[in-house]
Amino acid sequence: MKKLYSQMTEAELQEEMRLARAELERAEFPSQRAVAERKLVTAGAYLLNPADYGPGLYKVDGVQIPFEVAYINGIMAWGKLGDGTEASFPISMLTRF
Repeated sequence: MKKLYSQMTEAELQEEMRLARAELERAEFPSQRAVAERKLVTAGAYLLNPADYGPGLYKVDGVQIPFEVAYINGIMAWGKLGDGTEASFPISMLTRF
């Protein structure tokens, strides 16, 4: 059985990301692409330090609306999009405005 991302070493996470990129290249259907993209983003989040992502305004990859982070729980940032919709995203998808 595969390890959880939270149990992997940095090298193992980088290998998972390499495999996810290869899956992206081979994806034939949108659902396959979506799964590979999510693996890539999630594995990448475990390589980052959640303490570097405090409350504030962020841009989210693939989302046009600003995201106001209220708090971080593990690798996930929780808050509200600019239109007031509650949301959460892996920290690897965030860029500070």
